[in-house]
Amino acid sequence: MARIATRVEYRISAQDRAGRPLVKYVMASTYFEARGKAKDWVQRNGGELLRVDKKRLYVYKARRGEKMITGTQSAYSRAEVVAALKRIGYQVQSVYTPFKFNFSAPAADIVGFVSQSAKLLEQKLSFNDVLVLMSDNISNKTLNQAIKDIINDLRNGLDSREAFMRQSGVLGFHTALLLGIATKSGDVAAIFRSVAQLVERRAEFSKGLKSALLMPAVTSLTLMGAIIFYALYLVPQMMEMLGPMMDKIPPVTKFTLEASDFVKVNYGWMIVVMVAAVGSFYAWLSTVNGRLAFDKYIVRVPYVGNILRNTSIEIFTRVLGIIYTSAGENIEAIQVAADASGNSWFARQIRVVSAPMMLTQGVELGKALTATDFIPEMALSRFRTAAETGSVKVTAQQLADYYETENSFAMKNLVSIIELGVTVIIMGSLVFLTLLSSETAGIDVNKIGAS
Repeated sequence: MARIATRVEYRISAQDRAGRPLVKYVMASTYFEARGKAKDWVQRNGGELLRVDKKRLYVYKARRGEKMITGTQSAYSRAEVVAALKRIGYQVQSVYTPFKFNFSAPAADIVGFVSQSAKLLEQKLSFNDVLVLMSDNISNKTLNQAIKDIINDLRNGLDSREAFMRQSGVLGFHTALLLGIATKSGDVAAIFRSVAQLVERRAEFSKGLKSALLMPAVTSLTLMGAIIFYALYLVPQMMEMLGPMMDKIPPVTKFTLEASDFVKVNYGWMIVVMVAAVGSFYAWLSTVNGRLAFDKYIVRVPYVGNILRNTSIEIFTRVLGIIYTSAGENIEAIQVAADASGNSWFARQIRVVSAPMMLTQGVELGKALTATDFIPEMALSRFRTAAETGSVKVTAQQLADYYETENSFAMKNLVSIIELGVTVIIMGSLVFLTLLSSETAGIDVNKIGAS
C-alpha cells in the first residue's frame, strides 16, 4: 500500500501584470513540488513569481518587563516572528528554527481528537468552541500546535478546508482533507465520527500488520545470529585446531567451512551489492512510475495482495460513504476516496479512466469503476445496483463494513501462516545445527591425538 508522504505548507508570493501582490498557499511534500505548483499557478493567472516560502516552527525567547518568555510560533520567515513579537510589546532576544524530524501526530491522538470533537458537536457546541476546548486538553504538543494554528487561521478568515489542509503534515493528508470537507457540510458531527472510524481502522491495520511481523522478525534474526556465530566463528575455530589431524572432514562440517570461507573472502562486495539493491529499490519506489508499477502488481501477490487490495477498497468505500452526496457533482468525492485508498495505481485509474468516462460519456458509477480493473465483481455489482436506485452512499458504507470484517479474518489467517512459516524455518535451522553439532561432538579427540 502506498505510503502518503508528509506534506507541509508553502506560501507563494507573486505579482500580476499590474504589479499588485498575489498570495497563494499550497501543500507539498518537497520545495521543488511547491515551486512547480507555484509556476503553474502564476502561468495560469499571469504575472511574475517572486518567492516560495516554507512554513516553519520557530522557537523564540523574548522579554516583557522583568519576565523572560520562551515559546513557539509558526511562520514563513524569522522576520515575521520578530515583527509579531514587537507589535505586542516584547523585546526579542532570539528567534531560531530548531532541528527536528517532522513526525505526524500519533494515530491514537488523532482518533481521540476527532471522536471527542464529534461528541462535542453533537452537544450543539459551536465548531470554534470545540477547537478551543480540544486545544486546551490535548497533551501531544504537535497536535496541540496544529489545532491552535487552525483556530488562528479561521479567525483570520481563511477557508476552513484550507485551514485543515495546512495541517496535513500533522493530521495526515486525507484526514485533513476530510475534516476540511466536513466543516463545510450540513452534518459535521456525523462526518467527524466517520473520519474517526476511518483513522482508527487504518491505524488498526498498520498495528496488526506490524504485530504479525514483529515476533517472526525477532525470532528469525535471533536464529540467524546463532547460525552465523556457530558457522562463521565457532566451527572454524574448532576445525582450525582439529582439522590438520583429521583424515576426513564430515560433510555438513565441510559445507559449513566452505560457506564460512566464501563469506569471509567476499563479505565486502556482498554488503555493497545488498545495500545497492535495497537503495535502488527504494529509489525506484520513490518515483511516480515506480510507485504506480509497485501498487499495480503488489495486489496480485497471492493472499497478501488480496488483503492489500481489500484494504484499499475498504478505505475507498469508507471515504466515499463519508463524502458522497445524493445530489450534486460527486466526481471530486470519488477521486478523493480513491486517493485515500493508498493505492496510487487505483487512484490513477479513477483519475484518468473512470472520471473522464463519467464526465464526457455520462457513464454510471458501476461501469466506470469496472474500467479500473481493480475492484472485485461483487462490489461492482453492488455499485451498479446502487447507481440505479440512488443509494450509492449507503452501499459504500455497507461495503466498507463488509471488507472491514473480511480483512479482520484475513489478518488473523495471515498471522497463522506467518507463524507456520517461521516454525518451519526454525525447525530447519535446528536440524542443521543439530547435524553440525553431532558431527563435531562425534569427533574422537583422543583418537586424533593418538594419531
